[in-house]
Amino acid sequence: MKHSKIAIIGAGRVGTTTAYALMLKNIVAEILLVDIDPNRCQGEIYDLADTLSFSTASNIHAATLKEAGRADIIVVTAGIAQQPKQSRTALIEVNQKIVTNILSDLKPINPHAIILMVTNPVDLMTLCAQEHAGLPHAQVFGSGTFLDSKRLQLAIANHVGVAEESVHAYVLGEHGDTQFPAWSCAQISGIPLLKFPGINEKDLAKIGVQTKNKAADIILCKGSTFFGIAICVAAMCESILFHQKKVFTLSVFNQEFGVCLSLPVVLGGRGIEKILPIPLSDSEQKQFTASAQALRHAKKGIGE
Repeated sequence: MKHSKIAIIGAGRVGTTTAYALMLKNIVAEILLVDIDPNRCQGEIYDLADTLSFSTASNIHAATLKEAGRADIIVVTAGIAQQPKQSRTALIEVNQKIVTNILSDLKPINPHAIILMVTNPVDLMTLCAQEHAGLPHAQVFGSGTFLDSKRLQLAIANHVGVAEESVHAYVLGEHGDTQFPAWSCAQISGIPLLKFPGINEKDLAKIGVQTKNKAADIILCKGSTFFGIAICVAAMCESILFHQKKVFTLSVFNQEFGVCLSLPVVLGGRGIEKILPIPLSDSEQKQFTASAQALRHAKKGIGE
């Protein structure tokens, strides 16, 4: 294995679970964990280090933000957690300050580094990171609706009784209130979704609502989500480190609207290698525009 280095900023539940997922995958030589609370950080490292006998490829240790700035991949999870029934946009002001300070303290940043934003509201935090990192947009992007898309694919697969990898369906736009499933281009092994036996428009509407509400349902029950997003981040890191060029729905900069929101992209060793055009129906295009405008409004609400 090439001596790859991933820094995780934030030793909370998402950050530490991401570290754990990376260690179990055996895909990275060195993991740096950074947190504002050094005792908490060291305790998490001691705990995670107990898995090393099952994960021979990875080494994990505490680091400063300056040290993290030299990593190959920098995963930012630090921020104030979303509370039950709290919209993601309500988090904007405080988490923007946190992200801005982190980006400042990371410098000088490795010019080849990939910055992967997970802090919510992820679309606005991704835009903030792009504005402060001094790196090309292709190297700074967010987890976006990747997990939402995986939830959608799994729900469809369970409904019709096929393997999840046979389902191709995406949730686009904001990771939040205005996200939407692109039903018009959803397929199961090349068969348009509504032509596949055992599923109809009523089923799609139900699945769409369940997918959109799943994060809120989890937060209401246990306070936060972290397992699903951690494995998604690990998959993204794997696609980068091994130049896999996999297609994920990630939060990327949209020139037309001047915001970051989720579209299907090709993710490889250089970061975002291609943003894929996706044919939307007229109603879906209106939903996409509404999602982008909602993000623009939220951005203006805190000053540009």
